[in-house]
Amino acid sequence: EFRRVLFRSDMRRVQPVWNNAIIAKFEEQLKWKDVCTSYYRMDPGTILPNHSDTYKRYIELFELENLHQSVYRAIVFLEDWQSGHYLEVANEPITKWSAGDVVTWWYDTPHLAANMGTTPRYTLQITGHV
Repeated sequence: EFRRVLFRSDMRRVQPVWNNAIIAKFEEQLKWKDVCTSYYRMDPGTILPNHSDTYKRYIELFELENLHQSVYRAIVFLEDWQSGHYLEVANEPITKWSAGDVVTWWYDTPHLAANMGTTPRYTLQITGHV
């Protein structure tokens, strides 16, 4: 509990009150530890090129220096898919999602995202480790 609060204050943003229920689901169902969340708005015209995350701050914060391979990432779609919204994970395109759909991947899986549409794309990014 303390570490989770520390991470939130470190990120300088207060999370919604229902955020704890989402964290609890990942802890209970997937057995993730030190679950952290971040809400993301991707505006039209934004492209996040193919990359693999390093989780540098997360690894430092939770002292996982030699355990980076235990880190997982999930994206929860907060709205139904709209034309021009795009995600690709491990060379697999993902479109036509419904609000609440979740995509997860292991720590160094390559992925990219883009918003070539006319409306913002809203997602919840979740990080944890096993």
